[in-house]
Amino acid sequence: MGKLQSIPELIDLSGKHGIVTGGLKGIGQAITRRLVECGAKVLIADSDPSIDDCSDTELMAFQYCDVTNAADLASAITSAANDQGIDFIVNNAGIFPTTGPIEKVTDEFVSRMLEVNVRAQYSASREASKYLREGGSIVNVASIAALRGGANISAYSTSKAAVIGLTQSFAQELGPKGIRVNAIAPGIIDTPGVQDQLAPLKAGGLDIENAIASNPLRLAGQPDYIARAAIFLVSDLSSFITGHTLVVDGGSTA
Repeated sequence: MGKLQSIPELIDLSGKHGIVTGGLKGIGQAITRRLVECGAKVLIADSDPSIDDCSDTELMAFQYCDVTNAADLASAITSAANDQGIDFIVNNAGIFPTTGPIEKVTDEFVSRMLEVNVRAQYSASREASKYLREGGSIVNVASIAALRGGANISAYSTSKAAVIGLTQSFAQELGPKGIRVNAIAPGIIDTPGVQDQLAPLKAGGLDIENAIASNPLRLAGQPDYIARAAIFLVSDLSSFITGHTLVVDGGSTA
């Protein structure tokens, strides 16, 4: 039996390389910051054309990437690997939930939701698997909507349920190669996207802050809570965990 690693050693990501999709804002930004704090070198793959450089540290780089574009994804992952391989990918990029009543949801809308939230994660994981070193980690961002559904978010719930399915399947397939595949299912998190989604309801009198904190802990979900879960799943703290969906929701689904 080898030397028992200390907790600081288990969470130390120095020398690790990886990629975070949708890493410029909200949850993705928080995940990137925590990965860098732990010593990892991170390539942010994002489609925000207004930002062409977010490199405030030598451990962080940016590359434009439309996750629905196969060439963009392959290029970003190849750049992150840089002939050295990668140690992780966090598939965070996605689009938001409100889809409307079933009878008003078009086939085109459903296709777009599945293209961004499912097919892009599938493709990114497939491309990353070509470069992931033994001990590597894939972290997919799902949602508690995958576990319990919800009125007016049918397409979103379906897409995130599919993310859990692909996570379990990839875990089975890539496990023998020493690659772990897990998902995070966030609850309601206070991000600019969620604020935008709730804005029309606020105009109708909804107390957004109370809505975001409507969980047993009575805490407003923060992006950093999801980032901490991502660090756990990327690091050696979770070296015997794969195919798992980690719910981070303040107890909303308890």
